[in-house]
Amino acid sequence: MASKGRRAAEPGGPEEHWNETVLKEVSKEQIGFIAEGLFKELWARCGKEVAVDQVSLMIAEVQFSRGFDLLYKVHDNDAALTEFRKCLSIRESILGKDHRDTGKTYCFVGHALREKREYDDAVGQYRSALRILVALLGKDHNHTKDVISCIDDVLKAKGLPDNDVSDYLTTLLSSMEHKRNGDGFGEEGNFDMAVAEYKKALIIEVIPEAKYHPDTGEIYSKIGACLARQGELKRACVEYGNALSIFAVTLGSDHADTKEALKNIQNLPALMIR
Repeated sequence: MASKGRRAAEPGGPEEHWNETVLKEVSKEQIGFIAEGLFKELWARCGKEVAVDQVSLMIAEVQFSRGFDLLYKVHDNDAALTEFRKCLSIRESILGKDHRDTGKTYCFVGHALREKREYDDAVGQYRSALRILVALLGKDHNHTKDVISCIDDVLKAKGLPDNDVSDYLTTLLSSMEHKRNGDGFGEEGNFDMAVAEYKKALIIEVIPEAKYHPDTGEIYSKIGACLARQGELKRACVEYGNALSIFAVTLGSDHADTKEALKNIQNLPALMIR
């Protein structure tokens, strides 16, 4: 029985979420003393989903700061990587894969992997960051150049000759340009041209280490979507299958992109009988 003057937390309510979810990941000092009041106010005014998303982003900021300190002050690369990945999971889920904060987090996951000398995985994270920065800031922005420099350094640390590193970066940037062109044609409803550009974007596959990356999977998924819109459902199934295999390897079976690729394949039979 609740003591007098203190109301028991409502099951499934804001107090329970705060105590059982938020405070198990971060302390009041880390998230800020006013955060609880803001969270409960949002819950009351805007609903649970908005409140939970906003407090989750606050948690992600704490996780990012912890990761930064662990990486550069404590030099505990494994613990830093854990914090950055938790932060990334939240930001990807709420902000999306194209948000600048998500890109920043990809970059720091890459930094932690680089310190661990897991160079292939580090390049993969830098690629994800680069895609976002090129789209938002352009190839010539200093932040974009910094990520290009990180990829350059990691590839050289792997032992790639300068010419191979240069070819990798040129091919990667060209692939990104074709993908953006494909997106533009797709938005206009010009699916033939979109598919042509996406297929040019697959030039990245000439680099053996570059095929199995979520961005390559996304290109296949976009080709599949264009073909499905054109009624080319069997061809669409093949492309969705290519996307699914890449997402499953790089992201795991429980990731939203993997599940979406599987759902796209499962939905095709319904389209075929219309």
